[in-house]
Amino acid sequence: MQFIWPDLSSEPVPGNCPVCADPGPHRAALILTGAGPGGSDWCVIECRSCRSRFSTDRQGADYHGGDVPDTPFLHYYMEQGAGLRPMLEPLGFAEPGPRRMLEIGGGFGFPSDYVQTVLGWTAKGFDPSGLAVMGQRYLGLDITRDYWTSDTPLEQPFDVAYASEVIEHIPEPGPFLAAMRRAVGQQGVVALTTPNGAALNPGTTPGMLVPIASPGLHLTLFSAQGLDLALRMAGFAHVQVEEDGAQLRAFASASTLPPLRPLKAEYYVEYLRRRIATPDIAPALLSGLRYRLFKELVNQGDQAGALQLYAEMAAALRQRFGVDLDDPASLLLPPAGIESREWLALMPGNITGLLYFRAVLANNAEQDARSAAFYAGRAAQAGASLRLALRAVGIEDGETEALAMAAMHLYLTAAAGVGVDTAPLLSAVEHGDENGGLLLPARFRCQLRDLVVRDLRATRHPALLWRALQVINPAPLDEAAILSDALATGLPVAPVAAFEALQTAPDADSVRHALWQIWCTPGISEAPASLSHARKLALIRLVLLGAYADAETLFEVWEDQTLADDRSVADALAIAAAARRQGRVTPAGDYTAIEQAADAQGVKQALWALWTRPGAAESPALIRQARKLALIRLVLLGAFADAESLFTAWEDPGLANDEPVATALAIAASAR
Repeated sequence: MQFIWPDLSSEPVPGNCPVCADPGPHRAALILTGAGPGGSDWCVIECRSCRSRFSTDRQGADYHGGDVPDTPFLHYYMEQGAGLRPMLEPLGFAEPGPRRMLEIGGGFGFPSDYVQTVLGWTAKGFDPSGLAVMGQRYLGLDITRDYWTSDTPLEQPFDVAYASEVIEHIPEPGPFLAAMRRAVGQQGVVALTTPNGAALNPGTTPGMLVPIASPGLHLTLFSAQGLDLALRMAGFAHVQVEEDGAQLRAFASASTLPPLRPLKAEYYVEYLRRRIATPDIAPALLSGLRYRLFKELVNQGDQAGALQLYAEMAAALRQRFGVDLDDPASLLLPPAGIESREWLALMPGNITGLLYFRAVLANNAEQDARSAAFYAGRAAQAGASLRLALRAVGIEDGETEALAMAAMHLYLTAAAGVGVDTAPLLSAVEHGDENGGLLLPARFRCQLRDLVVRDLRATRHPALLWRALQVINPAPLDEAAILSDALATGLPVAPVAAFEALQTAPDADSVRHALWQIWCTPGISEAPASLSHARKLALIRLVLLGAYADAETLFEVWEDQTLADDRSVADALAIAAAARRQGRVTPAGDYTAIEQAADAQGVKQALWALWTRPGAAESPALIRQARKLALIRLVLLGAFADAESLFTAWEDPGLANDEPVATALAIAASAR
């Protein structure tokens, strides 16, 4: 689906705004090539008065008598596709009691089921689609398969009329709102949700943008101003419209509105628990309800309850799909290019969220960064695999996209914590394409390094932060392949302390001892990237200690092409070669004082001590290395202004072209 965003100079488009009746002409906001009826372009314009967006084609789809959904897609809807909590969130004002709710266009009917199950209300649904049949069958709801209109018989007004993600489908929203106004009489409340028209912009991620646009289905995308106006024009005296990211929530009444509040978490959990306990509940519905409860328990910090529920889900999915969620290393995803129905027959639709929230538990509750990295890495892969299969039939999943982003963020921080050199993957993601690899949005790719650096700074491990600062030439890198290789070969099990020991070793013997400790770690031989990274840290530390001959000898013995191509190693070996030619040895501790300085003043004192040593002026490469380490140390300490001031004062072209220095200064600039 190709999105074309016309600029302000594009030709105005005539069209009567379905919200405020402004005849235009209006600005063209979006063109989706070939997405309209008969392969025509789908054009969305922005009202010059109320700022709502609407399609020039007002025909709309016919939902009456719709077919029962295909089984794989029905299972996907129950497990993942239905945004259950966002559906129920507008009902936060509702309290237990003998009240009645009308749900219009509710499809499966989760909101009706919620108010009946938890609040003791009576609910009546009107929906013409095949999904309503499933709501009748799976939840036992009273749903009439028809549209609700002003002509529908009404014995007495309802206390609440609710329409979630419906009004955007209506060719003429005015009469629809008038029918809702009739349904609640003088005392009732109308609640509705709809996509936020303002979110239809190039900055919205693809996973959210496609569902918002929905060519052929979404005819009117209201602005907050436009929805408020439309409700008042329908006869409501009291209106409140709330913007929640890509969604609008609106409440209206002829009388005073009730106190509006968020959905009570205890009500939501009670609903899920009650439904989960329903005898003979369908497996896919049970899976979806368990997953949503699992997510809620993780977010509430109920780690023991979440782990127990995950074990139940893992056992059920082993039986249903043959997948083992307790062993993410063995998880095999469907092959690329597989048809979406077959994908959904092989895997649960909520697998991305299951793996991601399990990674959160491993990281936070179990303090097991290695398991967290495995779960998070598989979650990112699963999210891309599912979205790729869904895209082939014109479907996107904003929640799966968001979960995959969070999973990639967690993978990078957790993997760094167990010794993985994450710089190549981080650089590949930064420079990758949002339509390739792991399907991560462009804006997230740009922000990812700052997110990782922020988290690693909080760990107070300079070595981890240093690895995140490394910039790799992205040209030959494939983000999906790098992640797959890391998970396939097994993540290292060497603790961070072993790598830290390399960077703080006081002498060459200590460097060799730290290397030996890493090489003796069980499973490390299956992690070549970590071995290479340990060698890199050792070479740099030996040069900093003045053990130039040791560094050069080890580099030649190892014959590691990864080291040969590494800019930092090359700089260190160049310093060693220059010092050897000059016949001098840098005493141990020259650079250590800079690296271990506790504050900005300590960095400056260490620099001054180095510069005033006899013969320092004849070693420009060593002075430059000291400056480089000082700039990076100042950034690690948060002394951003000092780092920028020194860089400007030195006017050193060698520093200006150094990638780690450039990255550190970029962090300083963004923080400032």
